[in-house]
Amino acid sequence: MNIQKVYGVYFSPTGTTKSVTKYMLREFDIPKEEIDLTSYENRNNSYSFNEDELVIIGIPVYGGRVPITAKNRIKLLKGDNTPIVLVATYGAIHYSDVLHELQEIVKTNGFITIAAAAVVVEHNIINLCANVKIASGRPDTQELSTISNFTNQVYAKALESDSFENMVIKGKIPDSPRNKILIYFALPYGDKKCNKCNVCVKLCPVHAIDNPRKKAEQGCIRCLRCIKYCPQNARTFSKLMKIGVGLLLSIASQGKEKQSEFFL
Repeated sequence: MNIQKVYGVYFSPTGTTKSVTKYMLREFDIPKEEIDLTSYENRNNSYSFNEDELVIIGIPVYGGRVPITAKNRIKLLKGDNTPIVLVATYGAIHYSDVLHELQEIVKTNGFITIAAAAVVVEHNIINLCANVKIASGRPDTQELSTISNFTNQVYAKALESDSFENMVIKGKIPDSPRNKILIYFALPYGDKKCNKCNVCVKLCPVHAIDNPRKKAEQGCIRCLRCIKYCPQNARTFSKLMKIGVGLLLSIASQGKEKQSEFFL
């Protein structure tokens, strides 16, 4: 197939998924373009892709699922037998059946999955609990090399194929409530260091922050974007919540160290 252009599309509140997607995108020597689905202002934007274009779609894993906000925005992507590479980034605990779930979302919109990857990255908890480090420094140099090799194989597969068929990604979409754990988290707020610069208000993917010194509204998806990018480091959760979440995720991350997985 004569691939004319490659797109790196991502929903990435704290920038980690964006970094992985951009790292893959750089391996292509054809015209390329990034599409950021994170911004609230872009939430209703639709995009169309042809069969001679390739899309890399990256999302973070939230509670073993595709984030509902990402799902709604991905549904606005329209393919025309367009080959797509699925990328899920997760903090070394589990990615469950996310790749299967993501495939089901894009398949109904005209995309054909030709490859997929579950990439281990630093868990967002490092931006919340300073004493808890899960998958710190990942992906490391060796893992980045593996990602590059995988991307080159994807590129070769796309160029050598006359037509594409959906690869089989086993799994099921769970019946349990989405983000079951996250719904119990307290809402972030601005502490005494907040100077009302409103960076958090502008960056929130779901417009859940009205007053930066008050708690976010119930629409908050607990993505930690406001915490990571606050210039004053003023965004936080209650101390009790941080201790509880840190303990829970530390226990969940114990055992054999997770490795990234790639599917072609």
